[in-house]
Amino acid sequence: MHVVAVQMDMAWQDIAKNHAQARQLLADNPPSAGSLVIFPEMFATGFSMNLDATRDEGRSSQLLQELAAEYQCVTLGGIVGPVVDGAATNEAIAFAPDGSQLVRYVKQQPFSLSGEGGKYRAGNGHQIFQWQGVQISPFICYDLRFPERFRPAAAAGAELIVVIACWPQVRSEHWVRLLQARAIENLAAVVGVNRCGEEPNLSFDGRSTAFDHMGVQLFECDAKPQVVVADIDIDEVRRWRSKFPALQDMRL
Repeated sequence: MHVVAVQMDMAWQDIAKNHAQARQLLADNPPSAGSLVIFPEMFATGFSMNLDATRDEGRSSQLLQELAAEYQCVTLGGIVGPVVDGAATNEAIAFAPDGSQLVRYVKQQPFSLSGEGGKYRAGNGHQIFQWQGVQISPFICYDLRFPERFRPAAAAGAELIVVIACWPQVRSEHWVRLLQARAIENLAAVVGVNRCGEEPNLSFDGRSTAFDHMGVQLFECDAKPQVVVADIDIDEVRRWRSKFPALQDMRL
């Protein structure tokens, strides 16, 4: 499977500018048909706690649908769900080339240090969708620090784990090492797509990356906006799981 990581330098709370950037990055680096194209967490606004600024009336979902149709790919990216009773949801959503929604995952671990839990409701479990015969499970940023969130997905058959994020530079080594750990312990390929650039009071050095099921790094981005393609060999994941069936020994 071709996995396409779209690392963006999101303009703070500027939906129109970020949508234009997403379109341009793919126009400059067209993905091959059948790819899985991944955008960061809250790719239209940055990691904002301002629910008025993140409200886009479904425009980001529509953009992902349009890009999926244009490039005949699956697109996955971070959006903000509708505000209900004063709180929204931080979500990862994916669309097929025909416009159908494949998954809508809600972040299970709001980032308490930023006050995210007061603005965004927590999700209550993993989600899995299928593309090109591969079982794919998305997660979001702070979820990564809680390995227990990933184990049920692996037990349910997830073969490729995707983590989208706005993970700051000050802790970016944790980002890379935790992604590697999730790959090794879950006997799964893992792709992490982060942002780069600046937000108020925070800097981001990108480092979008991918690891195979053995924890071998497939690529790592620098701190600039870019599009990187990785080939994920799911047959190798399956062979390793058969040869080393550690997932069968999990106690959830």
